[in-house]
Amino acid sequence: MTDRIYIVDNRYYDTFCQTLGKGLRVLPSVTCKALDAPVSAHPDMALFSAGKGSLICAKEVYDDYVKMLSPFGIKLVQGEANLHRDYPEDVAYNVLNTPAGAFARFDCTDLQIVHLLEKKHIPKISVKQGYARCSSVTFGDALISADPSMIKAGKDARLSVLSISPGYVRLPGYDYGFLGGASGMTDESTVAFFGDLSYHPDGVKIRDFITKKGFAVKEVSHQPLTDIGTIFCIEL
Repeated sequence: MTDRIYIVDNRYYDTFCQTLGKGLRVLPSVTCKALDAPVSAHPDMALFSAGKGSLICAKEVYDDYVKMLSPFGIKLVQGEANLHRDYPEDVAYNVLNTPAGAFARFDCTDLQIVHLLEKKHIPKISVKQGYARCSSVTFGDALISADPSMIKAGKDARLSVLSISPGYVRLPGYDYGFLGGASGMTDESTVAFFGDLSYHPDGVKIRDFITKKGFAVKEVSHQPLTDIGTIFCIEL
């Protein structure tokens, strides 16, 4: 099994460690005060990873993440974009990397991420959805989303796509969050959700889609689905 470190919203760190995080190496996120409070501790708003040794971090939290991650031998590159609380000036690092390519609203994406994708020859797939990372659940060659632009782009990129109803995911401070922000891979074959898919009207369809792809589903039973800025994974 590949060695990994996971970063989760510091406000949900204890609950995560007691549920989905058992047996995992988990660290609490750094709060980025430049962002709107509800998403200020979401790791997918300040970090981007495109594989081993390729972690890019927002300049506002760069020093704190260096202190946190350098003891593990993780090297960070400081991003160039300045984050702000209002959309779309908050999405510079919210980029979704998949086997088909990286999905993002590239007119707002940090230039260090763009350079990294080009260096690694990762295709850039432009979408209208600025929150590309947290708007979609991804595993293997599959994508689950309620966002029309992500669904279309995923199909065009020949990913296996499941379209779901929007909403039904808590994000205190907003009307609702994204299912991608409530999910992540906790090992090579398990898709985990911070909450119970029974709270989503497409929960059965989501579980079936994942298991038919050969992946396991892990949930926090009897708890509403909550957007925590993804279960952010860093490969060592």
